[in-house]
Amino acid sequence: MKKLSVFVSILTLALSFVSADFNRLSIPDSTEIRKAAAESWFYDDLTDLREKHKELRKNALGQEFQIRMEETDDSFAVVIAPQMKMEMDLFTENGTERRVVDEYPGDACGSWLLIRNSVTGKPEKIRIFFSNNSEIYVQFSPLGTKTVADYVVAGLYASRAVPVGIPFEQLYTASIQQILLSTENILPWKYADTRKGQFASKLQMIGLIRKNLKRIVYMPDSMYDEDGKPVYISTGKPRDSEVSVQIENPLTLDQAGFLKWIVDGLVYPVAGSRLYRNPLIVRTVEYNELGLKGVLSRTQELSFTLDWCRNLAAACLSVKAQRNYMWYDACTDVQIEPFSAEVTDKGITQTAGYLKNSGYEISKLKPLLYVLASTEPTYCYLAAIKSPVKDSKNPEHFTFNDCAVIFPLYNDDGQFNCVIFDNGQELNLSQFTAKYKGCFVHLSRILTETSFYPD
Repeated sequence: MKKLSVFVSILTLALSFVSADFNRLSIPDSTEIRKAAAESWFYDDLTDLREKHKELRKNALGQEFQIRMEETDDSFAVVIAPQMKMEMDLFTENGTERRVVDEYPGDACGSWLLIRNSVTGKPEKIRIFFSNNSEIYVQFSPLGTKTVADYVVAGLYASRAVPVGIPFEQLYTASIQQILLSTENILPWKYADTRKGQFASKLQMIGLIRKNLKRIVYMPDSMYDEDGKPVYISTGKPRDSEVSVQIENPLTLDQAGFLKWIVDGLVYPVAGSRLYRNPLIVRTVEYNELGLKGVLSRTQELSFTLDWCRNLAAACLSVKAQRNYMWYDACTDVQIEPFSAEVTDKGITQTAGYLKNSGYEISKLKPLLYVLASTEPTYCYLAAIKSPVKDSKNPEHFTFNDCAVIFPLYNDDGQFNCVIFDNGQELNLSQFTAKYKGCFVHLSRILTETSFYPD
Protein backbone atom coordinates (compact mmCIF):
# COMPACT_ATOMS: atom_id res chain seq x y z
CA MET A 1 0.00 0.00 0.00
CA LYS A 2 2.90 2.29 0.86
CA LYS A 3 4.56 1.53 -2.51
CA LEU A 4 1.33 2.42 -4.31
CA SER A 5 1.03 5.77 -2.53
CA VAL A 6 4.65 6.57 -3.35
CA PHE A 7 4.04 5.69 -7.01
CA VAL A 8 0.94 7.90 -7.12
CA SER A 9 2.86 10.79 -5.56
CA ILE A 10 5.70 10.45 -8.08
CA LEU A 11 3.22 10.22 -10.98
CA THR A 12 1.34 13.30 -9.76
CA LEU A 13 4.58 15.23 -9.41
CA ALA A 14 5.70 14.18 -12.91
CA LEU A 15 2.39 15.18 -14.47
CA SER A 16 2.43 18.58 -12.77
CA PHE A 17 6.00 19.12 -13.94
CA VAL A 18 5.14 18.30 -17.56
CA SER A 19 1.88 20.25 -17.50
CA ALA A 20 3.83 23.39 -16.57
CA ASP A 21 5.43 23.24 -20.01
CA PHE A 22 2.23 22.29 -21.86
CA ASN A 23 -0.50 24.66 -23.06
CA ARG A 24 -3.46 24.49 -25.39
CA LEU A 25 -1.78 26.67 -28.03
CA SER A 26 1.26 24.35 -28.18
CA ILE A 27 3.60 27.27 -27.46
CA PRO A 28 7.11 26.21 -26.36
CA ASP A 29 7.14 27.10 -22.65
CA SER A 30 10.22 27.96 -20.60
CA THR A 31 8.52 28.11 -17.21
CA GLU A 32 10.69 25.45 -15.51
CA ILE A 33 13.80 27.03 -17.01
CA ARG A 34 12.74 30.44 -15.72
CA LYS A 35 12.15 29.06 -12.24
CA ALA A 36 15.67 27.66 -12.17
CA ALA A 37 17.31 30.75 -13.70
CA ALA A 38 15.32 33.51 -11.98
CA GLU A 39 17.73 34.26 -9.16
CA SER A 40 20.84 34.43 -11.33
CA TRP A 41 19.36 36.14 -14.40
CA PHE A 42 16.32 38.26 -13.45
CA TYR A 43 17.66 40.23 -10.49
CA ASP A 44 21.37 40.78 -11.21
CA ASP A 45 22.44 44.28 -12.21
CA LEU A 46 23.51 45.16 -15.75
CA THR A 47 27.23 45.00 -15.00
CA ASP A 48 27.00 41.42 -13.71
CA LEU A 49 24.76 40.32 -16.58
CA ARG A 50 27.31 41.59 -19.09
CA GLU A 51 29.75 39.07 -17.66
CA LYS A 52 27.38 36.13 -18.10
CA HIS A 53 27.73 33.68 -20.96
CA LYS A 54 24.79 32.35 -22.93
CA GLU A 55 23.23 29.21 -21.46
CA LEU A 56 21.36 26.34 -23.09
CA ARG A 57 18.71 24.56 -21.03
CA LYS A 58 15.87 22.16 -21.79
CA ASN A 59 12.31 22.18 -20.48
CA ALA A 60 10.42 19.11 -19.26
CA LEU A 61 9.37 18.26 -22.81
CA GLY A 62 12.95 18.27 -24.06
CA GLN A 63 12.66 21.58 -25.94
CA GLU A 64 15.91 23.52 -25.85
CA PHE A 65 16.06 27.22 -24.94
CA GLN A 66 18.89 29.74 -24.86
CA ILE A 67 19.23 32.30 -22.06
CA ARG A 68 21.12 35.49 -22.93
CA MET A 69 21.21 39.23 -22.34
CA GLU A 70 20.69 41.86 -25.05
CA GLU A 71 21.15 45.64 -24.78
CA THR A 72 19.61 48.64 -26.53
CA ASP A 73 20.28 52.36 -25.97
CA ASP A 74 18.17 52.74 -22.83
CA SER A 75 17.17 49.22 -21.82
CA PHE A 76 18.37 45.65 -21.66
CA ALA A 77 16.54 42.36 -21.84
CA VAL A 78 17.01 38.85 -20.54
CA VAL A 79 15.93 36.69 -23.47
CA ILE A 80 14.83 33.07 -23.14
CA ALA A 81 14.35 31.83 -26.69
CA PRO A 82 13.48 28.37 -28.07
CA GLN A 83 15.67 26.49 -30.50
CA MET A 84 14.77 26.84 -34.17
CA LYS A 85 16.18 24.77 -37.03
CA MET A 86 16.92 27.22 -39.82
CA GLU A 87 18.46 26.89 -43.26
CA MET A 88 21.33 29.29 -43.84
CA ASP A 89 24.01 29.89 -46.46
CA LEU A 90 27.41 29.38 -44.79
CA PHE A 91 30.73 30.35 -46.33
CA THR A 92 33.27 27.49 -46.23
CA GLU A 93 36.62 26.78 -47.86
CA ASN A 94 34.69 24.99 -50.59
CA GLY A 95 32.35 27.92 -51.23
CA THR A 96 28.82 28.62 -50.06
CA GLU A 97 26.93 25.69 -48.54
CA ARG A 98 23.30 25.45 -47.50
CA ARG A 99 23.09 24.00 -44.00
CA VAL A 100 20.55 23.59 -41.22
CA VAL A 101 21.76 25.35 -38.08
CA ASP A 102 20.42 25.90 -34.57
CA GLU A 103 19.21 29.46 -33.95
CA TYR A 104 17.42 31.06 -31.00
CA PRO A 105 15.47 34.09 -32.33
CA GLY A 106 14.24 36.47 -29.67
CA ASP A 107 10.90 36.83 -31.49
CA ALA A 108 10.25 33.15 -32.19
CA CYS A 109 7.07 31.50 -30.95
CA GLY A 110 7.74 30.77 -27.28
CA SER A 111 10.35 33.49 -26.73
CA TRP A 112 10.10 35.23 -23.33
CA LEU A 113 11.76 38.58 -22.60
CA LEU A 114 12.22 40.49 -19.35
CA ILE A 115 13.00 44.10 -20.30
CA ARG A 116 14.61 46.40 -17.71
CA ASN A 117 15.70 50.04 -17.64
CA SER A 118 19.46 50.44 -18.18
CA VAL A 119 19.79 53.33 -15.72
CA THR A 120 17.59 52.25 -12.82
CA GLY A 121 17.59 48.51 -13.42
CA LYS A 122 13.85 48.44 -12.74
CA PRO A 123 11.70 46.01 -14.78
CA GLU A 124 9.66 47.70 -17.49
CA LYS A 125 7.84 44.85 -19.19
CA ILE A 126 7.67 41.16 -19.95
CA ARG A 127 7.08 40.37 -23.61
CA ILE A 128 5.90 36.94 -24.76
CA PHE A 129 5.78 35.81 -28.39
CA PHE A 130 3.09 33.17 -28.77
CA SER A 131 2.64 33.06 -32.55
CA ASN A 132 4.73 32.09 -35.56
CA ASN A 133 4.08 35.66 -36.66
CA SER A 134 6.49 37.80 -34.67
CA GLU A 135 4.31 40.87 -35.18
CA ILE A 136 1.79 39.39 -32.74
CA TYR A 137 2.74 39.34 -29.06
CA VAL A 138 1.49 40.06 -25.56
CA GLN A 139 3.34 42.13 -22.99
CA PHE A 140 2.90 42.90 -19.30
CA SER A 141 4.05 46.02 -17.43
CA PRO A 142 4.07 47.03 -13.76
CA LEU A 143 1.87 50.04 -13.00
CA GLY A 144 2.21 50.93 -9.36
CA THR A 145 1.09 47.87 -7.46
CA LYS A 146 -0.85 46.57 -10.48
CA THR A 147 0.06 44.68 -13.63
CA VAL A 148 -1.36 45.74 -17.00
CA ALA A 149 -1.32 43.87 -20.32
CA ASP A 150 -1.07 44.87 -23.98
CA TYR A 151 -2.02 42.67 -26.93
CA VAL A 152 -0.18 43.91 -30.03
CA VAL A 153 -0.87 42.99 -33.66
CA ALA A 154 1.49 44.39 -36.32
CA GLY A 155 2.09 47.61 -34.41
CA LEU A 156 -1.54 48.21 -33.37
CA TYR A 157 -2.96 47.62 -29.91
CA ALA A 158 -5.90 45.22 -29.85
CA SER A 159 -5.84 45.65 -26.04
CA ARG A 160 -3.86 48.25 -24.15
CA ALA A 161 -3.12 48.65 -20.43
CA VAL A 162 -5.71 46.06 -19.38
CA PRO A 163 -5.44 45.33 -15.63
CA VAL A 164 -4.37 41.75 -14.91
CA GLY A 165 -4.86 40.12 -11.53
CA ILE A 166 -1.32 38.72 -11.35
CA PRO A 167 1.55 40.38 -9.44
CA PHE A 168 4.23 41.39 -11.94
CA GLU A 169 7.06 39.36 -10.42
CA GLN A 170 4.84 36.29 -10.34
CA LEU A 171 4.93 36.41 -14.15
CA TYR A 172 8.67 35.68 -14.01
CA THR A 173 7.85 32.02 -13.44
CA ALA A 174 4.23 31.76 -14.59
CA SER A 175 3.55 29.15 -17.29
CA ILE A 176 1.96 29.99 -20.62
CA GLN A 177 -1.07 27.93 -19.61
CA GLN A 178 -1.47 29.90 -16.39
CA ILE A 179 -1.27 33.16 -18.32
CA LEU A 180 -3.82 31.93 -20.86
CA LEU A 181 -6.27 30.89 -18.15
CA SER A 182 -5.82 34.15 -16.24
CA THR A 183 -6.33 36.39 -19.28
CA GLU A 184 -8.65 34.42 -21.58
CA ASN A 185 -11.59 36.73 -20.82
CA ILE A 186 -9.69 40.02 -21.01
CA LEU A 187 -7.27 39.59 -23.94
CA PRO A 188 -8.35 38.73 -27.52
CA TRP A 189 -6.44 35.47 -27.94
CA LYS A 190 -8.87 34.54 -30.74
CA TYR A 191 -7.01 37.03 -32.97
CA ALA A 192 -4.16 34.53 -33.23
CA ASP A 193 -6.24 31.44 -34.00
CA THR A 194 -4.29 29.66 -36.76
CA ARG A 195 -5.88 26.22 -36.71
CA LYS A 196 -5.27 24.08 -39.77
CA GLY A 197 -8.07 23.03 -42.11
CA GLN A 198 -10.31 26.06 -41.74
CA PHE A 199 -9.13 27.71 -44.97
CA ALA A 200 -9.99 24.87 -47.39
CA SER A 201 -12.64 26.84 -49.30
CA LYS A 202 -10.30 29.84 -49.64
CA LEU A 203 -7.53 27.65 -51.00
CA GLN A 204 -9.95 26.05 -53.47
CA MET A 205 -10.97 29.44 -54.82
CA ILE A 206 -7.41 30.78 -54.92
CA GLY A 207 -6.27 27.75 -56.90
CA LEU A 208 -9.00 28.07 -59.52
CA ILE A 209 -8.53 31.83 -59.91
CA ARG A 210 -4.78 31.33 -60.39
CA LYS A 211 -5.44 28.66 -63.00
CA ASN A 212 -7.51 31.12 -65.04
CA LEU A 213 -5.31 34.22 -64.76
CA LYS A 214 -3.53 33.46 -68.04
CA ARG A 215 -6.89 33.72 -69.85
CA ILE A 216 -7.64 37.25 -68.66
CA VAL A 217 -7.08 40.18 -71.00
CA TYR A 218 -7.70 43.66 -69.66
CA MET A 219 -10.37 45.60 -71.53
CA PRO A 220 -11.83 48.84 -70.12
CA ASP A 221 -15.50 48.98 -69.12
CA SER A 222 -15.92 45.24 -69.69
CA MET A 223 -17.89 42.46 -68.02
CA TYR A 224 -20.06 39.46 -68.88
CA ASP A 225 -23.80 39.64 -68.31
CA GLU A 226 -26.17 37.10 -66.75
CA ASP A 227 -25.99 34.94 -69.90
CA GLY A 228 -22.22 35.09 -70.12
CA LYS A 229 -22.25 37.54 -73.03
CA PRO A 230 -19.71 40.39 -73.22
CA VAL A 231 -21.22 43.81 -72.46
CA TYR A 232 -20.12 47.29 -71.42
CA ILE A 233 -20.45 47.97 -67.70
CA SER A 234 -21.42 51.61 -68.31
CA THR A 235 -24.33 50.87 -70.66
CA GLY A 236 -25.03 47.14 -70.55
CA LYS A 237 -24.87 47.08 -74.36
CA PRO A 238 -23.10 44.28 -76.27
CA ARG A 239 -19.41 44.74 -76.96
CA ASP A 240 -16.74 43.11 -79.09
CA SER A 241 -14.61 40.70 -77.04
CA GLU A 242 -12.07 39.74 -79.68
CA VAL A 243 -8.41 40.08 -78.72
CA SER A 244 -5.32 40.38 -80.86
CA VAL A 245 -3.19 37.96 -78.81
CA GLN A 246 -3.39 34.20 -79.17
CA ILE A 247 -5.06 33.00 -75.94
CA GLU A 248 -7.26 29.96 -75.61
CA ASN A 249 -10.75 30.89 -74.42
CA PRO A 250 -9.82 34.46 -73.37
CA LEU A 251 -11.73 36.51 -70.78
CA THR A 252 -11.90 40.23 -71.58
CA LEU A 253 -12.50 42.11 -68.34
CA ASP A 254 -11.66 45.23 -66.40
CA GLN A 255 -11.19 45.36 -62.61
CA ALA A 256 -14.90 45.47 -61.82
CA GLY A 257 -15.71 42.83 -64.42
CA PHE A 258 -13.01 40.61 -62.93
CA LEU A 259 -14.67 40.75 -59.50
CA LYS A 260 -18.05 39.95 -61.02
CA TRP A 261 -16.52 36.97 -62.82
CA ILE A 262 -15.29 35.65 -59.44
CA VAL A 263 -18.65 36.16 -57.73
CA ASP A 264 -20.44 34.61 -60.72
CA GLY A 265 -18.35 31.50 -60.05
CA LEU A 266 -20.03 31.27 -56.64
CA VAL A 267 -23.51 32.19 -57.83
CA TYR A 268 -23.80 30.04 -60.96
CA PRO A 269 -23.76 26.62 -59.18
CA VAL A 270 -26.69 27.79 -57.02
CA ALA A 271 -28.78 29.90 -59.40
CA GLY A 272 -27.89 28.43 -62.80
CA SER A 273 -27.15 31.92 -64.12
CA ARG A 274 -24.82 34.81 -63.49
CA LEU A 275 -25.59 38.13 -61.82
CA TYR A 276 -27.49 40.90 -63.61
CA ARG A 277 -25.77 44.20 -64.28
CA ASN A 278 -28.39 46.76 -63.23
CA PRO A 279 -28.57 45.90 -59.50
CA LEU A 280 -24.76 46.16 -59.31
CA ILE A 281 -24.60 49.83 -60.30
CA VAL A 282 -27.18 51.07 -57.79
CA ARG A 283 -25.65 53.92 -55.81
CA THR A 284 -24.94 53.24 -52.16
CA VAL A 285 -23.78 56.73 -51.19
CA GLU A 286 -25.78 59.96 -51.20
CA TYR A 287 -23.77 63.19 -51.22
CA ASN A 288 -24.85 66.60 -49.99
CA GLU A 289 -25.86 68.39 -53.19
CA LEU A 290 -24.46 71.68 -51.94
CA GLY A 291 -21.08 70.22 -50.88
CA LEU A 292 -17.99 69.58 -52.97
CA LYS A 293 -18.70 65.89 -53.41
CA GLY A 294 -22.29 66.61 -54.35
CA VAL A 295 -21.16 69.00 -57.07
CA LEU A 296 -18.49 66.60 -58.33
CA SER A 297 -20.88 63.64 -58.34
CA ARG A 298 -22.98 65.35 -61.02
CA THR A 299 -20.21 64.79 -63.55
CA GLN A 300 -18.06 62.04 -61.99
CA GLU A 301 -18.64 58.56 -60.57
CA LEU A 302 -17.13 59.11 -57.15
CA SER A 303 -18.27 55.83 -55.59
CA PHE A 304 -18.35 53.38 -58.53
CA THR A 305 -16.28 50.49 -57.11
CA LEU A 306 -17.69 51.00 -53.61
CA ASP A 307 -21.20 50.60 -55.05
CA TRP A 308 -20.05 47.68 -57.20
CA CYS A 309 -18.44 45.71 -54.34
CA ARG A 310 -21.30 46.33 -51.92
CA ASN A 311 -23.90 45.29 -54.45
CA LEU A 312 -21.92 42.22 -55.55
CA ALA A 313 -21.67 41.04 -51.93
CA ALA A 314 -25.38 41.66 -51.31
CA ALA A 315 -26.35 39.89 -54.55
CA CYS A 316 -24.19 36.88 -53.71
CA LEU A 317 -25.77 36.62 -50.26
CA SER A 318 -29.25 36.99 -51.76
CA VAL A 319 -28.73 34.06 -54.13
CA LYS A 320 -27.40 31.78 -51.41
CA ALA A 321 -30.07 32.76 -48.88
CA GLN A 322 -32.84 32.80 -51.50
CA ARG A 323 -33.93 36.16 -50.19
CA ASN A 324 -33.44 39.63 -51.65
CA TYR A 325 -30.96 41.73 -49.69
CA MET A 326 -30.01 45.32 -50.38
CA TRP A 327 -26.44 46.31 -49.54
CA TYR A 328 -27.50 48.16 -46.38
CA ASP A 329 -29.28 45.17 -44.79
CA ALA A 330 -26.93 42.45 -45.99
CA CYS A 331 -24.38 43.17 -43.22
CA THR A 332 -21.55 42.47 -45.66
CA ASP A 333 -19.61 45.69 -44.99
CA VAL A 334 -16.60 45.09 -42.74
CA GLN A 335 -16.86 47.70 -40.00
CA ILE A 336 -14.99 46.14 -37.08
CA GLU A 337 -12.63 48.28 -35.00
CA PRO A 338 -10.34 45.87 -33.16
CA PHE A 339 -7.58 48.42 -32.46
CA SER A 340 -7.47 51.46 -30.21
CA ALA A 341 -3.90 52.73 -30.57
CA GLU A 342 -0.70 52.22 -32.52
CA VAL A 343 3.04 52.23 -31.95
CA THR A 344 4.77 54.98 -33.96
CA ASP A 345 8.15 56.72 -33.99
CA LYS A 346 6.53 59.41 -31.84
CA GLY A 347 5.25 56.93 -29.27
CA ILE A 348 1.75 55.56 -28.76
CA THR A 349 -1.03 57.42 -30.55
CA GLN A 350 -4.72 56.90 -31.08
CA THR A 351 -5.63 55.23 -34.34
CA ALA A 352 -8.63 55.63 -36.59
CA GLY A 353 -10.65 52.53 -37.41
CA TYR A 354 -13.47 52.20 -39.90
CA LEU A 355 -14.66 55.39 -41.58
CA LYS A 356 -18.15 55.34 -43.05
CA ASN A 357 -18.17 55.05 -46.86
CA SER A 358 -14.35 55.13 -46.86
CA GLY A 359 -13.18 51.99 -45.08
CA TYR A 360 -9.72 51.70 -43.55
CA GLU A 361 -6.43 53.43 -44.18
CA ILE A 362 -4.37 51.05 -46.28
CA SER A 363 -1.44 51.47 -43.87
CA LYS A 364 -3.64 49.80 -41.19
CA LEU A 365 -4.79 46.99 -43.47
CA LYS A 366 -2.24 44.33 -42.46
CA PRO A 367 -3.19 44.04 -38.76
CA LEU A 368 -6.86 44.14 -39.71
CA LEU A 369 -6.36 41.20 -42.08
CA TYR A 370 -4.52 39.29 -39.32
CA VAL A 371 -7.68 39.61 -37.23
CA LEU A 372 -10.05 38.75 -40.08
CA ALA A 373 -8.05 35.65 -41.03
CA SER A 374 -8.51 34.34 -37.47
CA THR A 375 -12.06 35.47 -36.73
CA GLU A 376 -13.64 35.04 -40.19
CA PRO A 377 -11.64 32.16 -41.71
CA THR A 378 -14.25 31.27 -44.36
CA TYR A 379 -14.62 34.76 -45.88
CA CYS A 380 -12.82 36.64 -48.63
CA TYR A 381 -13.21 40.37 -49.18
CA LEU A 382 -14.10 42.54 -52.15
CA ALA A 383 -11.93 45.61 -51.75
CA ALA A 384 -13.04 48.98 -53.13
CA ILE A 385 -10.10 51.38 -53.22
CA LYS A 386 -10.62 55.06 -52.53
CA SER A 387 -7.81 57.04 -54.16
CA PRO A 388 -6.97 60.76 -54.21
CA VAL A 389 -7.57 62.35 -57.59
CA LYS A 390 -4.30 63.30 -59.25
CA ASP A 391 -3.74 66.99 -59.98
CA SER A 392 -6.79 67.95 -57.94
CA LYS A 393 -6.38 71.16 -55.96
CA ASN A 394 -8.66 69.85 -53.21
CA PRO A 395 -7.09 67.25 -50.85
CA GLU A 396 -10.56 65.89 -50.09
CA HIS A 397 -11.13 64.92 -53.72
CA PHE A 398 -11.18 61.10 -53.69
CA THR A 399 -12.84 58.58 -55.98
CA PHE A 400 -13.52 54.83 -55.89
CA ASN A 401 -12.14 53.68 -59.24
CA ASP A 402 -10.17 50.51 -58.37
CA CYS A 403 -11.08 47.20 -56.78
CA ALA A 404 -9.59 43.82 -55.88
CA VAL A 405 -10.37 40.61 -53.98
CA ILE A 406 -8.44 39.69 -50.83
CA PHE A 407 -7.94 36.24 -49.26
CA PRO A 408 -6.26 36.46 -45.80
CA LEU A 409 -5.26 33.10 -44.32
CA TYR A 410 -2.66 31.19 -42.32
CA ASN A 411 -0.39 28.56 -43.86
CA ASP A 412 -0.01 25.10 -42.32
CA ASP A 413 3.01 26.32 -40.35
CA GLY A 414 0.96 29.13 -38.79
CA GLN A 415 2.50 31.89 -40.90
CA PHE A 416 0.15 34.64 -42.06
CA ASN A 417 -0.42 34.84 -45.80
CA CYS A 418 -2.53 37.11 -47.93
CA VAL A 419 -3.40 36.42 -51.56
CA ILE A 420 -4.77 39.36 -53.52
CA PHE A 421 -6.10 39.39 -57.07
CA ASP A 422 -6.11 42.82 -58.64
CA ASN A 423 -7.18 43.37 -62.22
CA GLY A 424 -6.38 39.82 -63.29
CA GLN A 425 -3.00 39.73 -61.53
CA GLU A 426 -1.87 38.20 -58.25
CA LEU A 427 -0.23 40.52 -55.71
CA ASN A 428 1.08 39.99 -52.22
CA LEU A 429 0.11 42.38 -49.44
CA SER A 430 3.32 44.43 -49.68
CA GLN A 431 2.84 44.96 -53.41
CA PHE A 432 -0.80 45.87 -52.92
CA THR A 433 -0.16 48.43 -50.16
CA ALA A 434 2.70 49.96 -52.17
CA LYS A 435 0.53 50.24 -55.27
CA TYR A 436 -2.25 52.05 -53.40
CA LYS A 437 -0.18 54.00 -50.89
CA GLY A 438 -2.18 56.82 -49.29
CA CYS A 439 -5.53 55.25 -50.20
CA PHE A 440 -8.44 53.85 -48.21
CA VAL A 441 -9.78 50.32 -48.64
CA HIS A 442 -13.41 49.44 -48.08
CA LEU A 443 -14.11 45.72 -47.57
CA SER A 444 -17.26 43.74 -48.35
CA ARG A 445 -17.27 40.13 -47.15
CA ILE A 446 -18.10 37.15 -49.34
CA LEU A 447 -18.47 33.61 -48.02
CA THR A 448 -15.98 31.35 -49.77
CA GLU A 449 -17.14 27.98 -51.11
CA THR A 450 -15.56 24.79 -52.39
CA SER A 451 -18.35 24.75 -55.01
CA PHE A 452 -16.70 27.55 -56.98
CA TYR A 453 -16.90 27.24 -60.76
CA PRO A 454 -15.72 30.29 -62.70
CA ASP A 455 -16.24 29.77 -66.45
